[in-house]
Amino acid sequence: MNALLASPVGFSADLAAVSRRRAEREATADPASPSAAGEVLTLRHREVMLTGGRPEELLALGAAVDRAVERFPAWPDLRILRGGLALAVHRPDVAAAALDAVPGLASVPPGRVLAADIAQFAGDYPAARAGYRKAAREDPLWDTTARLAALALATGACDEADALYAAAEDDITAKQMRAFAWVRVQRADLALALGDLDRAGRLLADAGRAYPDWWYVAAHLAALDAVSGRPERAVAGYRSVLADVDRPEFREALGTVLQATGDTDGAAACHAAALSAYLASVARGEVHYLHHLAAFHADVRPHAGAAVAWARQDAELHRSGTTLSLLAWCLHRAGRRDEALAVVEEAFALGAGDPRLQSRAREIRKGGQT
Repeated sequence: MNALLASPVGFSADLAAVSRRRAEREATADPASPSAAGEVLTLRHREVMLTGGRPEELLALGAAVDRAVERFPAWPDLRILRGGLALAVHRPDVAAAALDAVPGLASVPPGRVLAADIAQFAGDYPAARAGYRKAAREDPLWDTTARLAALALATGACDEADALYAAAEDDITAKQMRAFAWVRVQRADLALALGDLDRAGRLLADAGRAYPDWWYVAAHLAALDAVSGRPERAVAGYRSVLADVDRPEFREALGTVLQATGDTDGAAACHAAALSAYLASVARGEVHYLHHLAAFHADVRPHAGAAVAWARQDAELHRSGTTLSLLAWCLHRAGRRDEALAVVEEAFALGAGDPRLQSRAREIRKGGQT
């Protein structure tokens, strides 16, 4: 299927259709039906993700799913949805509990995929690969292939990752243009990580044509503009994104590109707002912004002690290539080279090897602090 030849249905029309469908089902759903409850909550999840997937909305939706689970404890679709929501806010314990709650759930393809997601989140890459492959044999789906692609990237197999993303695209129908655009964005991120800015731009342009006006594509275009030395365009891009999705990580990114344009006051205001939101989340007992706090204090507003402390908290929750890569970088920025090298080696021992980890490892071994 050549998705680029399909007639695109853009973000705004798609969101309106999902919202309308969700409202209709909420009004007519049988309250005694577990399938109806699952359908309504799945539509709510789709709506939340379209509008930015903000953690606070995911947490609220998770609470709504918990209430539905109390009414229909044996309904597997609700448990799978709960597990996915939990992982999105970095709670693998809740995800695992959802999977374990229904006997046999981990032995059917959706359960295998969730189990593999949990394994990848925890840095158990062999278990994740085995789970995705078995699920793909039993029920071939584009998103399982895309998960295998992300796993290949996490373990440093970049050519395999792009090939798997291309295979995932081949399984996407003309009615799934958002899925096609999402995969193109992942391929663009891979190209960007490998330094091929032109290819990244072409892939993002494909995504934009396939699914117009999506803030997600705009955010990645802004990031590409920032890396390509076009900070003024990046500023405009992030401002357009924030008009649709007010997430602190985008406000932080806006502050960084404002700094590059010389607007120090605007940059400081954006960075302060982002930091305040990150800290407020942690104060509520949430953990999904620990990674952002560590990176912020490593590279945006340097504070070596805080960077290492936040990165350690994140790595204590799940020791994966992603968390260990950042912990190593924070230790490096703090001048603790030997500790940083030891953490890098731990990440490689897990089988991690994504381009950012490789780049950080080279920098740490050289001893520089760029």
